[in-house]
Amino acid sequence: MTLDNPLANKFSSAARQYKQHDVLQRLSAQQLLKQANLNGTLLDIGAGPGTDFSALTAVNQVVAVDIAHGMLTELTQQFTEYLPLCSDAQALGLQAESVDSIYSNLALQWCPNLPQACCELHRVLRPNGECHVSIVADGSLAELKTLGFHVNQFNSVSALKQAFMSSQTQNNTWQSIDIKLECIQVYFDDLRSLLYSIKGVGASFAQHNPNRTVLNKQQWQQRVELAERLRTEKGIPLTYQIAFIRAKRG
Repeated sequence: MTLDNPLANKFSSAARQYKQHDVLQRLSAQQLLKQANLNGTLLDIGAGPGTDFSALTAVNQVVAVDIAHGMLTELTQQFTEYLPLCSDAQALGLQAESVDSIYSNLALQWCPNLPQACCELHRVLRPNGECHVSIVADGSLAELKTLGFHVNQFNSVSALKQAFMSSQTQNNTWQSIDIKLECIQVYFDDLRSLLYSIKGVGASFAQHNPNRTVLNKQQWQQRVELAERLRTEKGIPLTYQIAFIRAKRG
């Protein structure tokens, strides 16, 4: 995957309005940071417009990696002390064993070759360093399927663990790989805001759907009526299965 690609361009174009729609990202980040042991030189992969790590006193430098120039432009305006790097998680432009800890919130599910991305995490992390990652997993976005939208296939927990296991070398392994699957539901006032919670952050629930068609007015209204049948007291739900991964390098 090169940096000049449709996915990178979509994230760049969404950078300015990202924080208007990042409900899931904020919930996931809160959960991820609760359990994260982050210190020293911290690598944030898929940094987007930036995460505030100022409360983590053990962190002395943040290297912020993203494939989208637009996201890094937003990030550098708020986090002037971070080191921005436009790079691909599957080919990080960093030296081996150059970071003390890794954080990545809802980014690695977009890697076509997740085992290669995990190899890069292992390569750049120093011995005894920890990697804390959240990834959208299989079973997510069930409501979209109910509404007749095509949804990407996400990795199962076993596939995620295998991706990490395959990144080990004969002499360097992970001391531990812990994966916890948690259900996170977000709620919306209407179908349009639900869909923009995905589109508005640059993601897509159907990146490679050759049968994608533009809905006419009648088809859209049918989707709206179906969505109303899903409504709860909190709003129209959208359910995610999020894998929280903590891996410690040997």
